Amino acid sequence: MNNFHKTKKSAAVLKHAILDQYATPFASKTGRWSTGNRVVFIDGYAGPGRYEDGEEGSGAMLLRKAREMAHFPRRIECHFVESDPETVDRLKAVATAEGADVDYTIYDDDISTHLPELLQSAEGIPLFTYLDPCGLVIPLDEVASIFQRPGGYGSPATEVLINLTAHVRRFAGMLYSATPMEGSLQRMDGVCGGDWWRETWLEKCPTKDASEDDKMAAEQAVVEGYARELCKCAGVAGSWIIDVRPRADLKPVYYLVFATRHMDGMVTFGESASLGLQRWREYLAEVSAQDTLFGSAAEWKDEWKKQENVLKAQWIETIANGITEELAKGEPFRLIERPSVLGGLGGVARTLHFRAAIKKVLLAGKTTTDPKGAEDLWNLSIRPA
Repeated sequence: MNNFHKTKKSAAVLKHAILDQYATPFASKTGRWSTGNRVVFIDGYAGPGRYEDGEEGSGAMLLRKAREMAHFPRRIECHFVESDPETVDRLKAVATAEGADVDYTIYDDDISTHLPELLQSAEGIPLFTYLDPCGLVIPLDEVASIFQRPGGYGSPATEVLINLTAHVRRFAGMLYSATPMEGSLQRMDGVCGGDWWRETWLEKCPTKDASEDDKMAAEQAVVEGYARELCKCAGVAGSWIIDVRPRADLKPVYYLVFATRHMDGMVTFGESASLGLQRWREYLAEVSAQDTLFGSAAEWKDEWKKQENVLKAQWIETIANGITEELAKGEPFRLIERPSVLGGLGGVARTLHFRAAIKKVLLAGKTTTDPKGAEDLWNLSIRPA
């Protein structure tokens, strides 16, 4: 067995922080109207539940969420799928210890094998599916089937969060070979829902000697293309892409692709992603303090908070400038219709930053819209003065 599940690394801190932030509002909002207040979570590559150092993995986290939400009441049903026998044994031990009052199942097999029956069992019930493989995720048509499950394209709420590995570079490298491993390329074709990704990659990186910037552009173009293909073939309302890095100055190790049937899911996930990123930055600050013997927890936390305030001011300024430029066109608009106004900060900034930015534009006399008291700023009409 490798060291993957021994301790949680910074990239895992981010994905689990986002999942932790989002699971509660998803279950709370969607379970309010479902039969028996039921909500289903499928963890398709579940892992051992906890890392060897005791930190929560997705399994322990979802079991905890099920216990916490039972008081609302929400009946969260957890379905864990894991193919490695040793890892399954560890997961079962965690579930036995922490899931006594939770409805859960554990499947010792590949997610592709059990997905159809799991979707059938969740008919008519809000469903969140988490797909976090170590390698390539299941083919796109199987992901799309989650949205095409019994009950059709309307209700109930259906969402997925996918770890799309940045190892796409390894497969793309075969495109330059005179004798490529066609079986591997076809596997990537299946993941992407066609061979379109090959041309997309080569358009940005026509030769194997392309620069790192070109490779990054190609990688991001493929990920963005994947999200578009998923939206198209699954008929979903929209998607978020979060790049997951060990540190802010390092390249992504993978990308989280979120897709939902409803725009409310887009808005709520954006908030959760922002809060997850904040937790990730805090974690990195703590690790850095430990590595450099910075001092007490109070000292490094004070320094981290200062840096957060710097980021906050920068984000508010960027968003305010974007809003001002859009208002100069003379027409009212909503952020949900003009995400480019955020200057690439969607999923990074959140409501408190949007509110402060709109307030700043209001005080500058560029808008008549006052964000005070508004809960959904994404759909708030921002009117020129």
